[in-house]
Amino acid sequence: MASVPPSLMDFTRECLSQGVDRTEIRQALIDAGWTEREAAAALGSFAESPLPVPVPKKRVSSGPRAAFLHLLALFLLYMAAFSTGAILFLTIDVFIKDPANRNFFNIGGLARFNAAVLIASLPVLALVRRAIMRDVARNPANRIAPVVRTLAYITLLITSLIMVCDMVVVLAGFLNGDLTLTFILKSVVVLLLAGGTFLWYISGLAFEEKMGDSQEEISSLQESRWRPRLAWAGFLTASLSLVLALWIAGNPFNQRLVRLDKQRVSDLRSLQGAISRFHKKEKRLPESLSELKSSPDSYVERTLDAITETPYVYKQIDKTSYRLGAVFDLPTPTDDDSGARGKDGFYQHDAGLQTFDLNVK
Repeated sequence: MASVPPSLMDFTRECLSQGVDRTEIRQALIDAGWTEREAAAALGSFAESPLPVPVPKKRVSSGPRAAFLHLLALFLLYMAAFSTGAILFLTIDVFIKDPANRNFFNIGGLARFNAAVLIASLPVLALVRRAIMRDVARNPANRIAPVVRTLAYITLLITSLIMVCDMVVVLAGFLNGDLTLTFILKSVVVLLLAGGTFLWYISGLAFEEKMGDSQEEISSLQESRWRPRLAWAGFLTASLSLVLALWIAGNPFNQRLVRLDKQRVSDLRSLQGAISRFHKKEKRLPESLSELKSSPDSYVERTLDAITETPYVYKQIDKTSYRLGAVFDLPTPTDDDSGARGKDGFYQHDAGLQTFDLNVK
């Protein structure tokens, strides 16, 4: 039920205490500029009673439990929405290659992170919503509790700003001639996610607009038929995004092997730098990798594979050329863009023993 200004409450209470008919009070308030809804809210604050003084109705309030549940549900909804949008963005980048769009982050890593967010947030959100609906079943007046309306209006503000900013960005891109298919699809994703959240919360506020004078009338209010469908559409979209994220991220059981191969690449690069420093100082190549530890200038921490504990391959070819190698578990992932930055060639490799012929010059 909507809050009533103190002046309106005082006037209504005084009129009722003097026996003025409710219809006359309502008409007087409307004639004075108050809306029909405000007049009804003021009169609805007092119960009809044979007592000579007005009897105030119990106002709908929310305790710590309701505040906790609704705040948690809102936070989890934000997490799920942002992760869903991030995954859909990554999917668009994977399927539609834009030469002007350079990815400075690991796509697989981002997909795994957002998939973890969805896996953690969606079940908890479902449980929290179930607890909220169980409380509403016991006390339907909780649907119009102040904390519910406050959080709903905050969400409406946030989603409205997001949708307006999204439209501004699209229009700016159109005027600048920068509209691409990737840009348009990402804008549509933002609009749909923000718009769906906006519709969900604004439809929930219909219970305040349909306020009644009794608990029974509040209980009789029915949700819009499309509201449950909107909830299912959001759940299916998040589930589809989770599937896409797991597809982009690849087999999770291979990720440890990928990290180990990257560590081997890093070790080989460190060895290459140490050999170059050793040659610059000694004017020769080391006889073995262990000789690199004889000088602070060429010291390198690891000359062995950290997992198999076998020495990295090293063989001198001539006075300035040598061969380095390691045994890799997997080929270089196809989505690894590090090869464009690596000039030593260690980024690109197949599975098994791989050697690289290098020159100190």
